[in-house]
Amino acid sequence: MLRSFIIIIFFLNLHSLAKADDIRDFEMEGISVGDSLLNHYSNEEISNALQMKYPKSDKYIKYQFKINSSEYDNISFHIKKNDPKFKIYEISGGTFFNKNFSKCKKHQTNVINDLKSITQNLIEDSYRFYYENLEDGKSFADVVEFKYSNGDLIRMWCVNWSEKVEKNFNYGDNFSISLTPLKHMNWINKEAY
Repeated sequence: MLRSFIIIIFFLNLHSLAKADDIRDFEMEGISVGDSLLNHYSNEEISNALQMKYPKSDKYIKYQFKINSSEYDNISFHIKKNDPKFKIYEISGGTFFNKNFSKCKKHQTNVINDLKSITQNLIEDSYRFYYENLEDGKSFADVVEFKYSNGDLIRMWCVNWSEKVEKNFNYGDNFSISLTPLKHMNWINKEAY
């Protein structure tokens, strides 16, 4: 019964994708790209969030919050550095499947099928990305992207960390989904790394 309720909520949240012209029309946990993070979290909560910076550019900072949600274990937001309004440029949610990559892949397949059933005219692409510069280089992510005609992306990926990475960094296999406008994806691809 709970699973059916969760699926209905998920479909209602994703339903807006079928009519959306770009990623800003979609919500994750009731939050959209372009919103102010201050409408959802206090200054104190934001300052206490896990903050991640990128190796080659500090233009954006990623703020990550642990949440109690039926869909995600955490939710993250990209915010421009020193932006007093905390405008959101990307949203992502993650769920952990510690040492259970096959369960992560099954979850990813279910989300992909749900998305396909309620969207139209999105271009799908998939690929495997290897984390070559991390420990033994055997860790990888299976990525599936759905692209709007304007270039905005819904990206989903399952990460399979190698045993060495799991041991040395205490990482666990995980599923993530992100809502990324084209301009922000260009920054990630060209400047962040």
